[in-house]
Amino acid sequence: MKKKVLFGLLAGTLTLGIGTGAMASSALEPIKAYLNSKISLKLNGTAVTPKDANGKTVLPITYNGTTYLPVRAVGDLMDIDIRYDSATSSVLIGGNQGSPSETSSPLSLSSLGASVLGTSAWHTKDSSDTVYKGKDYKDVYLHTDSAKQGNSFQIMTGKKYAKLHLELAVTGGAQEIVIMDHNNSTLKKVSLAAEDGLVGVDVDVSAADFIFVEIVDEGPGTSLFVPLTSSYLTK
Repeated sequence: MKKKVLFGLLAGTLTLGIGTGAMASSALEPIKAYLNSKISLKLNGTAVTPKDANGKTVLPITYNGTTYLPVRAVGDLMDIDIRYDSATSSVLIGGNQGSPSETSSPLSLSSLGASVLGTSAWHTKDSSDTVYKGKDYKDVYLHTDSAKQGNSFQIMTGKKYAKLHLELAVTGGAQEIVIMDHNNSTLKKVSLAAEDGLVGVDVDVSAADFIFVEIVDEGPGTSLFVPLTSSYLTK
């Protein structure tokens, strides 16, 4: 029963994780609601603070006697994948984010481990390195020193996967990232700055035996953070 109640609260508030493009929708109806700072959250008996993708605390909303929680922030606390599909105006909750006939459940890079990642000097599970903006991702790639770690890492896709979803964040400045396939063909270029927060990048890897993610330009003192628990491959 508790799970049903919590799920209802998660699904109840759709506006808090949706971009400004969706806000212009004619389906939206103005309401008078209140941010409720008096309500605290506990997860399995432990006090927790819901935060958005940039690490900013988000508050519950009270409207007409019902309290609504921010779906993405609470999903992050519970390790539930939450995404917004602008094409269908849908909030996607859980692992299977599409029709079973069209796609399979995402497989995190962390769960796939050495079968796709091999070994890398970037890899760390040290809790002093795995936290970004208040959230502990447990298993990450962290690049801090090109001389010791090199400028790239490899993902072995073996033409078995359709899409790679990478999450990337830069701290301390800006970087230019290039994602290439086994033929050194550029699949995507990404410009990242610290103020961008955690950025999701989707790449078609259906024809790639393996791919490289390479830092081609970096500001002094910058680091690249890649959470392996929230980056994934789909077949």
